[in-house]
Amino acid sequence: MIPFAQYVEGLASNDELLTLEGPFEVPPPVIAAEALRANGPAIRYGRTDGADLTSGAFSGPDQLQRRESAPWSRLALGLGLDPEASFVAVLETITRLGPAGDRPEPTYDRRAAARTIDGIRKLALPRDADDVWPALTLGVASVSTAAGTHWAPVHGAVIGDDTLRVRTPAALSSLLDGGTVSVALGVPPAAVTAAYLLAVRDRLEVPVQDCGVAERVSLVPTNGGLVPSATEVVIEAAVDDRHPDSRSDRREAWEYGTESTSMALSVERILATEDPVLPFSPLERPLSDDLQLTGLVTAATLYDRIDDYWGISPVEWVLVPAAAELGICVVATNVLYAGFEWQLANILFAFSSLFDTVIVVDDDVSPRDLGRVLGDIWVKAHPSRDWIFSEPSAPMADRPRYRRDGETGSRLYVNAAWDPRWDDAYIAPRVAFDRSFPASVRDDARRLWDTRHDGAADDENRDGA
Repeated sequence: MIPFAQYVEGLASNDELLTLEGPFEVPPPVIAAEALRANGPAIRYGRTDGADLTSGAFSGPDQLQRRESAPWSRLALGLGLDPEASFVAVLETITRLGPAGDRPEPTYDRRAAARTIDGIRKLALPRDADDVWPALTLGVASVSTAAGTHWAPVHGAVIGDDTLRVRTPAALSSLLDGGTVSVALGVPPAAVTAAYLLAVRDRLEVPVQDCGVAERVSLVPTNGGLVPSATEVVIEAAVDDRHPDSRSDRREAWEYGTESTSMALSVERILATEDPVLPFSPLERPLSDDLQLTGLVTAATLYDRIDDYWGISPVEWVLVPAAAELGICVVATNVLYAGFEWQLANILFAFSSLFDTVIVVDDDVSPRDLGRVLGDIWVKAHPSRDWIFSEPSAPMADRPRYRRDGETGSRLYVNAAWDPRWDDAYIAPRVAFDRSFPASVRDDARRLWDTRHDGAADDENRDGA
């Protein structure tokens, strides 16, 4: 387990973090949004009037940009992987945080947040230029039932020193028995990733004691339920109203994949570390932390459900480019048989509403290289044969921004892979570098090389003599 504060220090040692010292004339959410737009590093905001803040800790550069670090490199570090870990390695690690086959043995530790804070305003949570109330983002809500503790993502606004207005998955609200919730802020990366995963997979009824995250993250009890022992801030609150009249227009990205609901919370106790460091996300902005987390856990969910579905693992990558919000799922796979791509696309559509287009490419094509993907569409996918649209009444995808009329529309899959029915003569051969020149040119180059090599050897012999 890597505590969030230690994770932030690790980002700094990897040159993935920029530290700014307050006071700030421009609100931190505005700075965070601009840094993300420019593919900049994560930012730590050092302050004397509240908790230190961090933005971009779970995000990364645009997938359309060629950078040394990948969009998932920072989160890979937080999950205990090498920052250069492959996309598939990150997806498999995320999957193991979710529901486990055998109930793991949870680990417990002392509570890091031991200092009592008089009011939540003492934390000075960030407020955007257009916001009336400070915003709470990237939190983990914990509720306790007879089955165990359940986690879910939570975000909202600070209405007063003892009042929060938050949004959680509707499934979590239905689990509330006693009406007490603990909101954990600044949790280990594995914990917030697990909460997002459970929400996107619609498995919030599974207690964390039955999830792989219980083996990775040490826990501690609170009035609402178990939370990570290394949590920076714990807010214990009672539920005043499960259906308040007002609600924020902004949503975290996970809300586009699962139903959410509002709750009004009355704060009962706030515990914090001596020098808390809290992450936040500028909502509704490209490349934001919540958007990247949602894209990664969605890709992990699809990868896990498709892997071994046919008794083998044909899918090498499943990539949802959430950063660009294109509503496209790119899949690199072996086409096992005629019609395989149709079956694969329909399964992917059934598992997620975050995209309305599936592009199938060959397994040697990196879905990160969208230029290559577009090139394969141009070369291999005939518009009249390989662009397959559904009926116009197909369910509408929730995330793509280009659909604003609220109407349903067609879904599309594009088969940009070589058709297994084609004869080899119709498939362009893979050309190695040494086969990229005519035979006469290769023979001349080899002759010149041999001549030069033989001459150098003769000179060495004469010098030695």
